[in-house]
Amino acid sequence: MKKIANTITEKVRSVTGRAEALLRDNCGDLAVNTIGSIILAVVIVGLLILAVNSFFPGFFQSIFDGMEQKLNANW
Repeated sequence: MKKIANTITEKVRSVTGRAEALLRDNCGDLAVNTIGSIILAVVIVGLLILAVNSFFPGFFQSIFDGMEQKLNANW
């Protein structure tokens, strides 16, 4: 009976040790989360640009034309 209890205890300790190692293994999580956030932000900004461009055609062109006039006026 004691032998069976020892084997069960060893198996539980082994599984517990592996589970702890798996849960504590978070190397690279910060990098993955950062890259994922950057990609998500780029996609959201791109979708916003597409939405503004579709609802207000020529909006960005008028902004760029205004900037060009201001830049060229100083020269």
